[in-house]
Amino acid sequence: MILTMVGLSSCDEPAVPDDTDPRANYTYTWTCQELGGLTYSVVITEDPANSTQVLMGNFHMLGVNEKAYAIATANNLTIPSQELCNNTINGSGTLTNANKITLKYYVNNHSTIDTINATYTK
Repeated sequence: MILTMVGLSSCDEPAVPDDTDPRANYTYTWTCQELGGLTYSVVITEDPANSTQVLMGNFHMLGVNEKAYAIATANNLTIPSQELCNNTINGSGTLTNANKITLKYYVNNHSTIDTINATYTK
């Protein structure tokens, strides 16, 4: 009888849903330091139109109103090829800890392609 009660009680417990949104790890105003280059702020927000994406304002210092989008997972960002201020950009990054993102991306202004290594820190 005790085994039956234990079995029934375990069936009655609802599964705990995983409500964590990986985008929350990225949402912040980050300080971007490009290797051998500029230092500036990038504002990352959740994309309200897509539950897997974040928006990166001032990406590559192209302006706070210019937003690149990236697909966010728990530890990785993927920047699909997209047009931003007459540049084609793409790349990827890794959330190395709660305070640091490392990125490698490409900026093609249709005459040259720049390879950018950048670190975002809180």
